[in-house]
Amino acid sequence: MLTRSAEYAVRALSLLSLQDGERALHSAEIAAELGLPPQFLTKILRRLTATDLVSSQRGRTGGFRLNRAADEISLLAVVRPFQDGLSGVECLLGQRDCTDPDSCPLHEPWAEIRRSFHDLLAETTLADVADRAVRTTTPGSGLAESGEAGG
Repeated sequence: MLTRSAEYAVRALSLLSLQDGERALHSAEIAAELGLPPQFLTKILRRLTATDLVSSQRGRTGGFRLNRAADEISLLAVVRPFQDGLSGVECLLGQRDCTDPDSCPLHEPWAEIRRSFHDLLAETTLADVADRAVRTTTPGSGLAESGEAGG
């Protein structure tokens, strides 16, 4: 349900959350740790910088770091810049006009799934993701091995 950009954003910011603001990570470090394409990740991190979730500093001691504590950043805030479909107006069956009066047979069940997914993203923080990754994998962060944002 997440775009690749949104997934990479969650993984990258989860890794940054493990730093506890103590040190910034260069995009190349993040890409190497998570096994992500470096140039693609750089674009994602730039977009996240524009949303003020992360800050960046140039130079040898520079890199990216979270602007707030990980338990104050919801997954919804992280994925929103990369998820056009979070509004949930697209029809699962591809029907052109799938509104309440002219809905497809799956309109209501799909609307409930979208609401639940939205609520999950809103209620889950980067700290939750990082904590789960640390508890469920060894060695490393566990964020590199996972194709999923939260399990």
